[in-house]
Amino acid sequence: MKLTANIHAEHKTVISNTFSLIILQGSNYIIPLILFPYLVHVVGIEKFGVLSFANATVALLRGIVDYGFKLSGTQQISVNRDDKAKISEIFSSIFFVKIILTALVFVVLVLLILIVNKISSHSMVFLYTFLLVIGDVLFSAWFFQGMEKMKLITYFNIVYKTLYLVSVFLFVRQPSDYVLVPLFYGIGAVFMGIVAFIFLKNKFNISIKLPKYSDIIYQFKNSRHVFLSQITVHLYTSFNTFVLGLMVSPQAVGYYAIAFKIYGAIRGLLVPVNQALFPYMSRKYAQSKQYFYKITKKISMVYFLVLALLAIILFVFSNQIVTLISGESVKESVSVLKILSIAILFAVGGFYSSLLVLKLKSKDLFKVTLFTSIVNVILIYPSIHFGGINGLAFQVLIVQMIHCCLQIKYNIDIWKQPQITS
Repeated sequence: MKLTANIHAEHKTVISNTFSLIILQGSNYIIPLILFPYLVHVVGIEKFGVLSFANATVALLRGIVDYGFKLSGTQQISVNRDDKAKISEIFSSIFFVKIILTALVFVVLVLLILIVNKISSHSMVFLYTFLLVIGDVLFSAWFFQGMEKMKLITYFNIVYKTLYLVSVFLFVRQPSDYVLVPLFYGIGAVFMGIVAFIFLKNKFNISIKLPKYSDIIYQFKNSRHVFLSQITVHLYTSFNTFVLGLMVSPQAVGYYAIAFKIYGAIRGLLVPVNQALFPYMSRKYAQSKQYFYKITKKISMVYFLVLALLAIILFVFSNQIVTLISGESVKESVSVLKILSIAILFAVGGFYSSLLVLKLKSKDLFKVTLFTSIVNVILIYPSIHFGGINGLAFQVLIVQMIHCCLQIKYNIDIWKQPQITS
């Protein structure tokens, strides 16, 4: 009875964290979707394209600073969460690594502003957007995920995003006000990061101290394969939009951004599920390989069915969705969205990546990342040069298909395990 009660309690925790993460992740996509029609109407497609270009550029930098800690940091905290001294040590070393990386990517941004004309002409937008990097470092969502206390950061996030939304509606009234959009977002991120940091330190009694050199090196080494696997997502999302911004007009970037943000919002529905399952699956893998394979097989089948349903809905109603989000029927965005909807079918990579991490197969994850990244880099210029925004959308589809096939290949052991009874 006690064992059954413990299992039920674990399931309730997973479900609770999943819903909290759905709300958290949903706000990351729903609020921008609410702002779409307003921003497109007030600042215009061109300025919206500039904002999207800045977001894509800084998203790359945010991916570097994260360094895969959303998985590796979460895992370390999850398995040591009852050891206060150990989680303080882990938090301090990861936090310090993030500070180092933040300083490095800021230097990169400054160089881009000095060298690239399309960035220097809107330098304040890029600098304001960079505040999101600082907010990420302070917020430490990976720690809350590892402790399976997602409700806490969900509350912080809802307050922050609501204030941001209200601020934009109140103060962004004409095209020249477009610079206020990243400023409000960035200031809010930093402020809520500070609040979350203080709360984290006091709530969990975290002792922050200068980490040992060996701990810093360990975190760099331990997360490097996860980082490389995670950065591949940026290489066919943010990086593609970044290159697009360098090659085409801001207006074209705006058309592409409308479709890609809708696509990203649909894919984003899967993220909270992956994040909530990860600590649970990590423990199950350590406790019982048989149970782990059994539950993973079931989750995988549900995953593929959900992806198929989402892809069909997005393809069939692409015109209506674009019209609802952007406030008008933009044929350029609709055509891009139809192509990206097919890519949804193959969006299982995030879940299977986490499985490789907890099975300690980060090297396989690196192989998947390396190959898909190389394909993406090779295809990106000719895709945009010859096909414009539609060409870039087709490239995303191709890379997504390759990534999915490789993930299944390296997780084939899931399907080869014999079925067992409960």
